[in-house]
Amino acid sequence: MKHILLTMSILVLCACGGGSNEEVIDSNTPPDDTKIFTLQNIRFDARDYYEGEEITVIKGTSFEVQWVAPTSESYRIDLHLSANGQEPSDNNKIVGLKCGGASLSLCPNATGEVQCEIDNNDLSCSIGSDFLGSENFLDKDLSSLKFMIKGCDALSHCDVKTFNLSIQNKTND
Repeated sequence: MKHILLTMSILVLCACGGGSNEEVIDSNTPPDDTKIFTLQNIRFDARDYYEGEEITVIKGTSFEVQWVAPTSESYRIDLHLSANGQEPSDNNKIVGLKCGGASLSLCPNATGEVQCEIDNNDLSCSIGSDFLGSENFLDKDLSSLKFMIKGCDALSHCDVKTFNLSIQNKTND
């Protein structure tokens, strides 16, 4: 009986291609639900920026923030303003957006963008003429301001990208 079972196993393996470099997939393994949600192509005013880079913002002028999610499935984006090393939380959240899906199409497919402005120690963001939210900061926080973009998928896999903010005054040309 063992000999017949062994022969059948060999025939099944041979029917799968038999190449020595091919990976045999185990159909009894549950799907991998530990995929990481990674935001890509973070842009400020149509220029690419990478985690930890400094963004110079001129007081009283708006700047555009864009991102690309790894999937066109529904996801959530929260924008945060951090001072003195704070982690993203409800206390420093500027705005939360639900992107994709049928319920809200503020972020079509996997891409999204908002307009933000810093004026009078306040960072505010909007989409078109729709005001989304704002967060205040103190003058003493100017040297430690960070703009954080937190993206999460429906399974709460999240990615946080953090950028240093340098606030400059308008110059008269």
